[in-house]
Amino acid sequence: MTTDIFSHDVAYGGSFSADGAAITFANFGAGLIVQSLQYVYQQAISRVYELGSKFVYLIAGRTQGQLSIHRILGPSMLMPAFYTQFGDVCNAGENHLSFRATMGCGSHDSGQSQLISIRSAVISQIGGAVTTQDMVLNETMAMAFLSLLYESKETE
Repeated sequence: MTTDIFSHDVAYGGSFSADGAAITFANFGAGLIVQSLQYVYQQAISRVYELGSKFVYLIAGRTQGQLSIHRILGPSMLMPAFYTQFGDVCNAGENHLSFRATMGCGSHDSGQSQLISIRSAVISQIGGAVTTQDMVLNETMAMAFLSLLYESKETE
């Protein structure tokens, strides 16, 4: 009988390349120099207890989301338009962004694509930092959003 040296039972689950990932902002292409993106989407859950019984009732409340984008400020002509679009709460109905990841490695695609869409995002906070080490202006942007959609599909 053949046994793993460390007694682990593992199996190859597939491969994917970071080249198969992209962030898309509504009406904006590449050039925003996004370095990282984090999001939190939550719903309020209330517990209601009934006197004299063991039952607990869960009541789902409203949802809300927060998004944090870390990027490098560069010579992009898109930024004034981006700030105008995503900074105005009146544009929230049109302010969407998507993150897509395609599974596979180039020509070895597995035929699966994952899509996360953030809907109705508005800038709520912007901060910046620069160090003498590299003289690169780094920006941190916080956004509030209303909904998060998830889609998994087979690619062709």
